[in-house]
Amino acid sequence: MRRVLEPVGVAVVSLVAMAASIWLDLATTGAQRAAAGTDPAAATVLPGLLLAAAAIAVLWHRPGDTVGLLMGVVALVWTVDGALYGWIPYALAHDLPSTDASYWFVARFGAFLLSGLVALLLLYPTGRLVGGRARPVAYAALIACVALPVGLLLAPDSVLFTHGEPVGSTDIVTLPVSDATAQAMLRVAQVATIGSILVAVVLVWVRHRRAAAHERMQLRWLLWAGIMCVLMVLAAATLSVGGLVTTIFLDLAVAALSVSIAIGLVRPGLGDVDALVAWTLTTAVVAAIVVAIDLAVLAAGTSLLGERLDERDVTVLVLVLAVVVYGPLRGWLGGLVRRLLLGRRGDRYGAVSSLAARLETTGTVDEQLPALASAVADTFKVGHVRVEVVAPDGGILSATHGRAPAEVQEIDIAYQGEQVGRLVLPVQGYRSLLSRRDQGLLVDLVRQAAVAIRARLLATELQESRERLVLGREDDRRRIRRDLHDGLGPVLGGVALRLQAAGNAIESDPDRARDLVGLARTEVSDALDDVRRLVHDLRPPALDDLGLEAAVRQQADRVRSELDVTVETAGTAGLPAAVEVAAYRIVSESLANVVKHAGAGRVDVRLDAGPTALTVTVADDGRGIGPDVTAGVGLLSLRERAEELGGRCEVVCPDEGGTTVRAVLPYGERMPR
Repeated sequence: MRRVLEPVGVAVVSLVAMAASIWLDLATTGAQRAAAGTDPAAATVLPGLLLAAAAIAVLWHRPGDTVGLLMGVVALVWTVDGALYGWIPYALAHDLPSTDASYWFVARFGAFLLSGLVALLLLYPTGRLVGGRARPVAYAALIACVALPVGLLLAPDSVLFTHGEPVGSTDIVTLPVSDATAQAMLRVAQVATIGSILVAVVLVWVRHRRAAAHERMQLRWLLWAGIMCVLMVLAAATLSVGGLVTTIFLDLAVAALSVSIAIGLVRPGLGDVDALVAWTLTTAVVAAIVVAIDLAVLAAGTSLLGERLDERDVTVLVLVLAVVVYGPLRGWLGGLVRRLLLGRRGDRYGAVSSLAARLETTGTVDEQLPALASAVADTFKVGHVRVEVVAPDGGILSATHGRAPAEVQEIDIAYQGEQVGRLVLPVQGYRSLLSRRDQGLLVDLVRQAAVAIRARLLATELQESRERLVLGREDDRRRIRRDLHDGLGPVLGGVALRLQAAGNAIESDPDRARDLVGLARTEVSDALDDVRRLVHDLRPPALDDLGLEAAVRQQADRVRSELDVTVETAGTAGLPAAVEVAAYRIVSESLANVVKHAGAGRVDVRLDAGPTALTVTVADDGRGIGPDVTAGVGLLSLRERAEELGGRCEVVCPDEGGTTVRAVLPYGERMPR
C-alpha cells in the first residue's frame, strides 16, 4: 500500500499544480501579469514537476526512502509555489481576498526550496548524514541551511521590499525587532545558508572518500548533476539574456539533478557515468573555446570590414569555424580529458594492443607479471595494482605496482570456470571505481594475460616434466642394463659353466655332477626371481594376473592390519594398459603415504571409469597436510604419473578433515587391452 500511496500522492499534487498553473496562465493576460510583476507560472512549476517525476521513480522502487520522500516534499513545495505564483495576478485582477496569503507563501515560504536542495546533498544517497567526526558538521550545515528561509519568513516587509511596495502584504508572522536588527539578522542568515551549501558539497566529497563501491557509483551521478548545474548557471550568467532562455537553462539544471538522483538511487549501474562526466566536461570546454574563437573572429572581421560583413556572411563564417574547429578540437580535448580522468580505459583496442606489446617484449614470467601490473595501472590510471596468477601446482605468483593503500578490493579472474588469478585495486580514489564496462575490459585484459602467463608456466613445467621423464627413462634403462649385465648375465654365465662341468663329470664323478646341477638349479631360480623383479618394475604382474580391480584390492589387503580400507570400482574392465599402471601406482603410493604420515583409521578407495577418463579417489580421515608442508617426492610422483597421460592429480584437505587424492586419467574412447 505504501509503495502506491507515496508516489501516487506526489504525482496527483504535482500534476494538479501544473494543470492549475497552465489554466491560470491562459486565464491571465500579459498586462495583468505585468501589473503583478510576475511571469508565466507554468515555467516556474516545470522544475518542480521534474523533481516530482524523479521522486515518483525513487519511491516506486524504494518505498519509504528518505531521499525520495525529501525530494517529493521539495517537488510539492515547488509546484504549489509555482501554482500560487500564477494565482497572484489572477487574484489581483479579480480582486480576490487570497492575494496576501499567496504572496506570503511565494515571497517567504518558497525560500525553503533552497534548504531542501541542501538537505538532499547532505542525505544523498543513504538517507543518513555522513558518519564519524564529520557528523556534527553535517548537523550544523543542516541547521544553517534553514537560517535564511527562516529569516525571510520572519522579516518585515519594510526590510524585504526596499525597492517599491509589494503587490500584497506579507507581514503575517514577523519578529518584533527594528529594521536595522532585522537586516543584520538577514545578513548573518544569508552567510550561514550560503556556507551550508559549501559545507554540503565538502561533505559529499568526504562521503565519497569513505563510501563503498556501490555508494560511490551513486555519488558519481550526483557529481555529474553538479557539473551540469554549474555549466547551466554559467551559461545563463554569461549570455545574460534573461527571460525564457535563462529559465530553460535553469530547467535543464534541475532536470539533470532530478535524473541523476533517480538513476543513482534506482539503477546506478545504468551507464558509464565516468565517461559521461568526461564527455560533459569535454563538450563544455570545446563549446566555450569555439564560442570564444567565433567571437574573436567576428570582432576582428567587424573591425576590418565594418558594414561589409552582413548577417549572411556572419552565419557562414560561424558555421565554417564550428565545423573546422569543433570536430578536431573535441576529439583531441576529449581524449586528453579521458586520459587525465580515466586513463586509457575508453580505448579498448589500444589497451589490449598495448598489453600485448608489453608481454611480447618481456621474456620470463618474472618479467611478465610486473609488466601486466604496470599495464593495468596505466590503462585505468590507478596508483596501486597487485596481480596474482595461480600456478599449475596451486601456488600464487604475484607482482605489485605502486604503494598499497589502507583499503583494497579484490577481483577474481576466472577462465572456463577455473580461477586463474586475482587482481587487487584500491578502494578509494576517483579512478578506482569501475563501471560495468570498465570491469569487462579489466577482466578481459587480466584474464587473457593471466592465461598467457599460466600457459607459459605450464609450458615450462611440461618441459621440466619431459626432462624428468627422459632422465627417469634413462635411469631405468641404466638400472636394467646394470641388473642384466652385473646380475643376470654373470648368473646365467655361471650356470652355463656349471652345467658344462657337470656334463664332463657325469661319468667319472656322478656325485659331483649332481651337486653341480643342483647349484645350477639354485642359480637359475635366483635368476628367475631377478627377472620377475625386473618385470614387476616394468608392469606389476598382478594387473595381468588379476586385473586392475583385484590388484587394487590386493594392495588394500596388505594394509588392512593398520587401516580400515574400502574399495569401490565401476567400469574398470578393458582399460588401456598405461591407465591401469598409472591408477595402480597412484593407489599404491597413496596408501603408503597414508600408512606413513596420515595417522588415519579409515581409507576409502574408489575407481570410477567413464566414457573418456578414469577417476581415482583415495580419501582418508587422518590429520591432513599442513599449509606449510612442502610436497615431497611421493606427492610429485602422483602428479607426474597423471600428467604423463595428459591428466591431472590434486591433493586437497577438506574442511571436515583428512586428505583426498583425486586423479583423472584420460584415455579417449574405451579400447581393449
